[in-house]
Amino acid sequence: MKEQSLLFYNGSILTMGEKEHVEAVAVRGNKIVRTGTLQDCRLSLQGSYFQEINLNGRCLLPGFIDPHLHLMMLGMCHTWIDVSYPKVKSIDDLVKELSIHKDNLRDGAIIRGYGFDQRTLKEKRYPTADDLDRISTEYAVQIMHASGHSNVVNHYLLNQLGIDESTKDPEGGAVGRDENGKPNGQLFDSANDFFAKKSGVLIGNHGPNIHMPDTPENLQTLITVGQEQCVSAGLTTINDPQVTKQEMESFHVAKKDGNLKIRVVMSFISTYLDELIRLGFHSGFGDEQLSIGSIKFYADGSLNSGTAYLSTNYADSARKKGYLYHKVEEFKEMFVKAHQQGFQTLTHAQGDSAIQLVIDSVKEAQASSCTDVKGLRHRIEHCGLPDPGQIDDIKELGIWPIPQPQHVYQFGEGVISQVGDFGKNYSPYGWFKEKNIPIVLSSDAPVAPPNPLLAIYAAVTRSTLQGNIIGEEHKVTLTEALRGYTIEAARSIHKENLIGSIEDGKLADFAILSHNPYEVPTEKIKNIDVCETWIAGEKVFENKKEASLI
Repeated sequence: MKEQSLLFYNGSILTMGEKEHVEAVAVRGNKIVRTGTLQDCRLSLQGSYFQEINLNGRCLLPGFIDPHLHLMMLGMCHTWIDVSYPKVKSIDDLVKELSIHKDNLRDGAIIRGYGFDQRTLKEKRYPTADDLDRISTEYAVQIMHASGHSNVVNHYLLNQLGIDESTKDPEGGAVGRDENGKPNGQLFDSANDFFAKKSGVLIGNHGPNIHMPDTPENLQTLITVGQEQCVSAGLTTINDPQVTKQEMESFHVAKKDGNLKIRVVMSFISTYLDELIRLGFHSGFGDEQLSIGSIKFYADGSLNSGTAYLSTNYADSARKKGYLYHKVEEFKEMFVKAHQQGFQTLTHAQGDSAIQLVIDSVKEAQASSCTDVKGLRHRIEHCGLPDPGQIDDIKELGIWPIPQPQHVYQFGEGVISQVGDFGKNYSPYGWFKEKNIPIVLSSDAPVAPPNPLLAIYAAVTRSTLQGNIIGEEHKVTLTEALRGYTIEAARSIHKENLIGSIEDGKLADFAILSHNPYEVPTEKIKNIDVCETWIAGEKVFENKKEASLI
């Protein structure tokens, strides 16, 4: 079978490489063979048949890379009932939305909703089992917080999970209780492991359990559903930052069966650290489509759910300062062990106190090993509210922060309402820019939709869903935002030699946009359509709808 050759021309081509703009791109097989003038690119394909792709004035740029996206969780939550703001603005709205589906249930079924945020509800509180009992007392009801760090269940499911007054809070989590000490249906962080007690993947206090038990067939459906959302948004590579045996097996099956289109870099949850070391794994195992990239740690909980570990208090959380998933010395020991094995690490740390734990652990890892921490590019996922004094350490140690601009867009006002004005520094890109710390964008989908153009808009404007501006000094330029979702994102996963820019020898992963982001008003960037997505020289998505007018 002959390799397919392609010639892209007649549009805006943004390379994110040394040559910022080129006239044409030539592709042979799965790789870019020439970028430059139309004449040079035609000559590079001389002697072979090639298909000309006329961009007709559209914009070609590298396929977007999301270094923090939970692919199967994205598929899972997309199949649940949407209870996010502004669709759901009160607990009454929540009950009404979930009750619609009750009449279609069969024995053993469960009513599941995803995306609520207590700070956007009229009542400004978490729902309880009593609230969800208004939906049903005969079927299980479960709603997952927008952050994925907490769930609320009705009394029927609470009983099925075996949670009662004698149930103790697990390390790194909590069982919500009423004024009499009885469980009220709320499960925070590691308490989500209760969902997997009878069947499923147990991860203990290594993170919030987002790995709901399911059949192999349904798990493949989750990949398909999540993947469709990604490629339709122009994403060609994702780093799944919380992989267990369940995800690894599912990704392998999808690849073997030819159903995995997107490139996936897997970060194994720290539950598996000792086992991976025994087997001799380290970052970089795999191929161009499916590889092991790193180890994922959790330091603390979520700013949105009120469990991130802060040096100051929350106004709306009984836990006041949040908490850590692990004892300090236990965390440091695991971190150093991963570093010595040569693993890049991704540590979820939102609060300043949790971020300090990561900084201290990186220092200890550097002192314990000849392996250069800067070479491994250890990451802090989210890095939501660092203290200004921590920025110098992040720079000095070569730590890569991986924030999500859409978190500011969706949740920023709620964070400020509960932590005070310091919340305006949520995802402080301005501080990173001052110290030349890499600017990387991501989504944390499904916490935010896998929508790079919305994230780019949010990073450039610092606008919120309510239309206000938060932390104007943390705005980035359009160029910085575009690079943050392409070449800088590629560097954050050690793939910059393969993807992230349109340059000779790199893989032919592209997104074709209806408009050049530089040629539309800033407010319209989020409205740009993704027309086509190409991975390895193959078109994997085409938008059949007419492009919207900007």
